[in-house]
Amino acid sequence: MAIESDTNLNSQENELGPDLDNLGEAFQYYVQSSSRKLTNVAQQEIGRMVRWLGSERKVETITPSEVGIYSDEFAKRSSTDTGAKKVADIKKFLAFLRSTELTQTNLASHLRMKKSNVGKITKKLESTRVEEINLTEAGYKDYEKQLKDFKSERPFLADEVRKAAADGDIRENAPLDAAREKIEMVNSKIFEIEAILKVANIIDNRAAGDRIVIGSKVSVKNQESENNYEYQLVEANEANPLIGKISSVSPVGSAILGRRLGDEVTVSTPRGEQIYTIGDIK
Repeated sequence: MAIESDTNLNSQENELGPDLDNLGEAFQYYVQSSSRKLTNVAQQEIGRMVRWLGSERKVETITPSEVGIYSDEFAKRSSTDTGAKKVADIKKFLAFLRSTELTQTNLASHLRMKKSNVGKITKKLESTRVEEINLTEAGYKDYEKQLKDFKSERPFLADEVRKAAADGDIRENAPLDAAREKIEMVNSKIFEIEAILKVANIIDNRAAGDRIVIGSKVSVKNQESENNYEYQLVEANEANPLIGKISSVSPVGSAILGRRLGDEVTVSTPRGEQIYTIGDIK
């Protein structure tokens, strides 16, 4: 028989709720039985929360603190323009869990629309588009690897948060605080890397001829010590002196940028001015 109203739905929910074994089944029943057709966005958002909490879990084991933690995760990836509607959709599902007596707690009251960092990231991304981020091919691939590694950590960290939240008083729960800090750091790095990759321009230094450009690999000789050094000139965001990648705005980088094979450059260092000769360019 078709469900005519929310009142009828609630009546049937109270009868059928106890037969639902886990959160995943409750979600499926909610989607199929709702008197109002759920949008794809609503289903996706509720499904994302269900997976985060654990679709195989008994609903009664879900704690208010976990829903509060999910609010933090939700805020990190949602804009204020769309977040309010998504929160409302999730709250309706949480209210359904209470109405079916699958949980004795009003979990919906613990899901809040917290301030999102997405707006800041978007503004930073827009300003970055003007500046344009130049990366070497190796640098781009390194960022891709970092992104993959950080994303692979998410499920394990989310599990740590759930376990810590279920253990003791959340007000004095050091493991929970540590787990939340770790997942916040990972999410922050993911957003940062995704923003960089979206606006990155992979540079090709082959057309530069004999001039040093961003991406060039250079060999220089210090005239005083006669020591040879090998560098790759990169943008500041890719610089890593430990592996020979120096920024184009560093003392050596700015001195050799645009120079040719055999040129001598003067570099200001803490030890005074040093003269380098460019010995090779690749």
